[in-house]
Amino acid sequence: MAKAIIGQEIKRVVKLRGLTVEELASALNVSKPNIFDIYRRETIDTGLLERLCKVLNHNFFQPFSERYQTDLQKETILLYKEQIDFLKSLVKEKDDMYQVLAKALEKKK
Repeated sequence: MAKAIIGQEIKRVVKLRGLTVEELASALNVSKPNIFDIYRRETIDTGLLERLCKVLNHNFFQPFSERYQTDLQKETILLYKEQIDFLKSLVKEKDDMYQVLAKALEKKK
């Protein structure tokens, strides 16, 4: 998420959550004009963004944390993805074997 669109991203999430400007203003304890100001912002105070995260149940920080991952974090994520793929293949193999055994039992009946 580029800084030029933080306000628009907030607006998009507000709409997605089905909140009105009045409801968001009330939840943040600010005025309606302040909400419209937030929608136009290119940058935002991290304290306000944290409050918005809580109110909207959305992590606006996520895109930034992904952008600044360390090499160790990237390697760890890759390792976890490989492990997940391996476990998925084991589950598929188990399911395939179950199907073969179920068919074999069915034939014996």
